[in-house]
Parts: sequence; C-alpha cells; structure tokens
Amino acid sequence: MATRIVVDVMGADRPPGELVAGALAAADRLPVHLIFAGRRRLIEPHLPEEAHAEVLDCEEFVPPDAPPVQAIRNRATSIVRGLELVAEGKAEAFLSPGNTGAVVAAALLVLGRLPGAKRPGLCASLPTLAGRELLLIDAGATADPRPEHLAQFAEMGVLYAREALGFAQPKVGLLSIGAEALKGDKLVRSAHGLLSGRPDFAGNVEPHVLLTERPVDVVVTGGFAGNLTIKALEGGAEASWSALKASIRTGWRSKLGAGLLRPALKALAARMSYDRYNGAPLLGVQGLVMVAHGRSSPRAMEAAVERTYWAAKAGVVDGVSAALSR
Repeated sequence: MATRIVVDVMGADRPPGELVAGALAAADRLPVHLIFAGRRRLIEPHLPEEAHAEVLDCEEFVPPDAPPVQAIRNRATSIVRGLELVAEGKAEAFLSPGNTGAVVAAALLVLGRLPGAKRPGLCASLPTLAGRELLLIDAGATADPRPEHLAQFAEMGVLYAREALGFAQPKVGLLSIGAEALKGDKLVRSAHGLLSGRPDFAGNVEPHVLLTERPVDVVVTGGFAGNLTIKALEGGAEASWSALKASIRTGWRSKLGAGLLRPALKALAARMSYDRYNGAPLLGVQGLVMVAHGRSSPRAMEAAVERTYWAAKAGVVDGVSAALSR
C-alpha cells in the first residue's frame, strides 16, 4: 500500500511548480501517494495525468514572514488543512518547506504532543566532510527549553538516528562553547548533568568541529542556538564557495588550476549540499511532520519526500512514543 504524504507547496521561497516537480520525481521511485496542499490553479498544470497524486485545494496559506500564531487563527491554510488529514488518518505524513514556526504551532494545535513529550524538537541533518550526516536537535521548534527538554531531545534524536537512518550506536553531544563540562550557560551546564548518565553521551561539542570532525552523531541544543548554528554554518559555507569562485576568475593560472580541480570540486560540492539531507522531523508530536528547507530546490524536495517516506516506514512516531512511555 502506498504511503500517503501531504506536501504543502505554498509559502516557500520557490514557486509551487518547482516543489511539485521535485516531489513527483520521488514518487516515480517510491510507493507513495502525494496530496499537494495549495492553490489548485498553481498545482494542476504541473501534474501529469499518470501522476500518483491529488490536490487539496487551499486558497489560504501562511507567508514566510508571518507570525506563527497566524497558522492557528486561520484554519483554512494549507498547513492546517494538510495536518488535519494526518490527524484524521487520511495521510501518514505531512511535509512542508513553508513557515517553520507556523508548522510547529499548527502541529501542536492539530495533532498535539505525544504522551510524555515535554516539548517538540526539530531534528535537522547536516552534511559533513566525514561523509555521513550529523543530526542536530533542536533546530528551531523550542526557543526557550529547560534542561530536561534537552535531555529528552537526546532520547528522541537517538531513536530517529537509529530507526530511520540506520545509525547502529549513535553518540550524543551537547552543543557548547567549550569541551569542558563547566563551559556554557546555566541551561547547558544543567543539561550536561542530566545527560552525563547516558552511556552514549560523549560530552560537550563545539560548533566549529561539527562539519569537519563530526565528533558525535546527534548534537543536542536549544531551538534558538540550534537554528543560529545551522544558519551560521550555511552562511560560512556559501561565503567560502563565493570566495573560491571569485578567485578562480582572477587570471588564466587560476582558471587552469580550477579546470584541473573541477572533478574534485564538483564531488565536494555534491557531498556538502544540503539538498541530499533535506527534511527534518518534528519529534514529539502525534503524527509524522517533516519540515523542509525554505529554499528547497526540486532536487531538495525530492530528497525530502524520500526522507519522509523512510521515516514513515520506520515507524518513527510510534518509536518515539514507546521510548517516552518507558
């Protein structure tokens, strides 16, 4: 039986047609049935007759810069109506590259938290030079967590890493400004005390080694620090590539060297592209909710649908629920 995935294609940086094309590329390879939530007139022109897809016609949507509360006040938006299909058992998962805050707020409203879940955590995947992705939770769902929330994020992140991504024995690290246990603010120091009893806890990790050394599999942090870290890493990577491209154009020697290095540079760019790792589960809510990057390209959207499918097949929500009930 095909896995039914609601794909919200409104409110992102890219037009609906590009998002639809990316999602359909995944549907060509996977046993999924896509339900595109958004304005029918913007979606149907991009749907071939043989597509395993339908449209949930929604004229209303949440703009990228709108406050999250708007998703709660207006129940006619593509985010809320798509989540309602999951709540009603008419879809197995919901995926959106739209307003992250709105998705989190609407998921809590429509689906609610799992029994035992203190706060939801967004578990994002980051590409690394080590070759395997690194998970960071929370990437922006809970801005002001308490130490016990971070301890639970570790539990949920480890389960997702193991069950959905196949990490055999995930190691956990706590994001901080130094490796020493006493480094960090009050939240980090208190969370360190709670996490230190875990056999999989490797201690504090610093942001600058995440992509190069990949010291752990799951990095735990609060939503504000997590989102800030991801944006800083993305900005640094983009700045480095821009500087490299500019230097290549400075003369014939640079261009010759770039030509010789072209295969290696292309391979590195592909390995470090977020497109391959797009799609972060919102763990701790009663339904599979995935958040894609707001700038998702068609290829990134294809990856997000694939990641959503495998998370659904792995029973991530049931697994988290069982872990929280122990």
